[in-house]
Amino acid sequence: MKSKNPKIYFILILFLLSIFLIINLKNISFTEGNTINNNCITKTELKEVRGDSLYPLIKSGQQVELLYDYYKCHIIKREDVVAYNYSGNSNSIIKIIKAIPEDRLKLEKVNNSFQIIVNDISLRNSEGELYKIDESKIKMLELYSKNYPTLPKDTYLILGNQISGTLDSTKFGMIHKDNILGKIVY
Repeated sequence: MKSKNPKIYFILILFLLSIFLIINLKNISFTEGNTINNNCITKTELKEVRGDSLYPLIKSGQQVELLYDYYKCHIIKREDVVAYNYSGNSNSIIKIIKAIPEDRLKLEKVNNSFQIIVNDISLRNSEGELYKIDESKIKMLELYSKNYPTLPKDTYLILGNQISGTLDSTKFGMIHKDNILGKIVY
């Protein structure tokens, strides 16, 4: 019997390894502004915050980093700060995720304002203050809480940090995951 040539095996292994690397690296970009995380490319952009809806958590004029498409590879969590593509604004808005799919939502009237209750807990801002939404600002959330006492799949409640409400779910209701541009790092 002839002995097998080890050079052929070595060349074959190198060839197969090259094919494997080409297949697995074809979608990875190493350009500036992109980061690689769990085989997910996320475009990043520095943004200047305009407005005080997240004050004092994030101040007007502060620079934040927007990680575009972050949630294509990561789970959206309560208290994540996100950029949302609000159709009423030419710029995205930045808010805090306060309720996620399958959370239970209800409103409770206390004196002349409403508290937002998620999973039997009253929501608070980053300073620990209870949200107190005026009756005139709660109409949209009332509709959602009556029709969707449990948040549907891919649906989120987003709020600013001001306890009286801002341009957020108190004004326009729940949002869909597809309109979340990415995660905000501050």
